[in-house]
Amino acid sequence: MKKNVLTASLEDYLETIYHIIEDKQAARVKEIAKRLEVNNSSVTGALKSLAKKGYLNYAPYDVITLTEAGEKTALDVIRRHEILKKFILEILCIDDVDQADEAACRMEHAVTPEVLERIVRFVEFAEICPRSGEEWVKGFRRFCENDFSMEECHQGAEKCIGNIKNYVEACSMLTKESTSLATAQKGAKARLISVSSNKKGIGAKLSALGVTPGSLFQVEDVNTETGDIDVGVRGYHLTVRKSEAKKITVVFY
Repeated sequence: MKKNVLTASLEDYLETIYHIIEDKQAARVKEIAKRLEVNNSSVTGALKSLAKKGYLNYAPYDVITLTEAGEKTALDVIRRHEILKKFILEILCIDDVDQADEAACRMEHAVTPEVLERIVRFVEFAEICPRSGEEWVKGFRRFCENDFSMEECHQGAEKCIGNIKNYVEACSMLTKESTSLATAQKGAKARLISVSSNKKGIGAKLSALGVTPGSLFQVEDVNTETGDIDVGVRGYHLTVRKSEAKKITVVFY
């Protein structure tokens, strides 16, 4: 077994440590044990293993910090969790947030990068394609609740056929006017067209995260004073400065 291979349990430790540091600026054994509901000796053993693998800096009675590799891995686990949780809540129509959270936690350790990528793309497709969208997801909910009739399905198909021209226009990025992400408003959705940036700028940052042309931005918030934009994309939550947003060309939906 490779030295740096992580078990599901060790990935949970990294994820927890990242969140504790984010909340309290420092992580200690007692807080980790409390959040994971394990004893201190179990935490100590896990920390020693993670330190040996190069994922964190650990010494008895000292604060715990993540290495660059540890932070990168923790963020990857968090991203997997967020994507799967969103899929369970918004596409599978599971209303119980705690249940979705628990299921995502179990799944995040086993899903392959290829499967995760398809889940990301499926969620994006369901959110913007007029043949699916909110009504389509509601139809699936009714189907799960045994409250869905074939007559309703046929009516939907007839409506789709009757408006096929509109659907084609709505699905084509070419029929929409591209603009800067800097013009975004809270709650907007936009697909990435291109990024005008040097190799060390926002373009390189997005590329490193796998955010390529076609990726879907969800605008979570816009700072009215600075113009900085909080976005969700491919399971990541990023703050894009106004100067960076001006370099990002998108199409809004």
